[in-house]
Amino acid sequence: MVAGTVVLLGVVSSAGCGTAAQVHVDGGDGSSITPTPDAPVGTWRSFDVAAVLTWADAFTDGQPLPPTNNFTLVVDADARLAIGGGNGNGAVVGLTSADGLTFRSTGGFIVNAANVQACKIHADVHYDSFEVTIVDGALTGTASGTARNPCEACGINVPFTATLTGTRDATPPALAVYGLAPVSPFDPFIINASEPLPASATARLVADDGAAIDLVPDLFDGDVPMVVGFYNPVVARRAGQGYTVALDGLVDFAGQGASSGSPLRIAFPAAPAMPEDGFESATAGSFGGATIMKEGPLPPIAGSTSLYFGTSVAPALDSSDGHVLMLRLSRQAGDTKLRFAYRTVALQAMMAFSGGLWAGAEGAPPDDLHPHSFLSAPTGLGQPLAVAGQAMFASAVTTMELPLPAGATGQVVFVIENNFPGCALPGAQSAGLLIDDLRLE
Repeated sequence: MVAGTVVLLGVVSSAGCGTAAQVHVDGGDGSSITPTPDAPVGTWRSFDVAAVLTWADAFTDGQPLPPTNNFTLVVDADARLAIGGGNGNGAVVGLTSADGLTFRSTGGFIVNAANVQACKIHADVHYDSFEVTIVDGALTGTASGTARNPCEACGINVPFTATLTGTRDATPPALAVYGLAPVSPFDPFIINASEPLPASATARLVADDGAAIDLVPDLFDGDVPMVVGFYNPVVARRAGQGYTVALDGLVDFAGQGASSGSPLRIAFPAAPAMPEDGFESATAGSFGGATIMKEGPLPPIAGSTSLYFGTSVAPALDSSDGHVLMLRLSRQAGDTKLRFAYRTVALQAMMAFSGGLWAGAEGAPPDDLHPHSFLSAPTGLGQPLAVAGQAMFASAVTTMELPLPAGATGQVVFVIENNFPGCALPGAQSAGLLIDDLRLE
């Protein structure tokens, strides 16, 4: 699959052994405090926590380690439990306390890095242990752990110590796409929550025409079930349609709903319909995200026209085109498979094109999607070509066939997508793919 984005308020319960006074939320004076209107039912309380990090090793390889880290910590002092984490991660941690004010953890949690880029090392912060004191609605404490140095050559864990300062949770929950956003209706994707959320949290994709798809919660099912993000159900969205992530069901442990600011939006380009004429009717320019090769500069596979696409560094490719080819074909009675011819074009011999191949129906149930891992491997050393004075190579022409899923009746959407730059096999991202004779049979 072509792949990914992501507060502490404490309740203090009974005092130390032999103490008669009951210690209540936000204080140690025995007085009762009326919960605020957004406080959740039960004894969970949440804080926004800022950590100032001190690193044991200054080695950074030009990539500075983060001086600070922010996270959410939610505490149930009666149950001696805490929930910590952020940006798509979280954990339930046991607590010990001798006085009902200072709490020591029996485990740790992870705060994922924000703004994660696909295939890149990122600086997740691992808190191995912490100790916090909660008095008058404020939190102070210390922690220790490790964080991943994001340098490309090392990716090692560096120890740190931290001072913690927390205030009453005033930060609404938010969602962010993990890694790269989906670029075709078939792409799976992950949306990280900025903080751990109760198991009741929900989110939906709402199309521009009002159709809705419930997102699947990424649920950590443990002593306290929590949601750390969402992912799409395995169903194809619609090409040419935009989707907004509805956040009306996104409520955190402090009882706060998501901000009403700019919503997270995902959109897919249209998949143009094509006749099964080997692209001969296509005019100059682009079609379905690919460059139309009509009698050059690359020689077509058959007739006078082929389609060509790849990354922006693929040879002889119009850089304005994307790295996704997406077309729509009409299925006739008796059609059982999809077929096309292709060859790899690269600046060096024995270069391959690596990507994902999809064919299916929009809105199809999971069993009707048909994802494939697709790798075009050249046969032999490749045919030398000279295009606009530049030497390159083309593999032998190969035919690809795949069965159509049973649910793909009427319209079939066909997608080939490059692997992410940096994730593909060495050199594969610099290869292009020339295809022709795409048809249903």
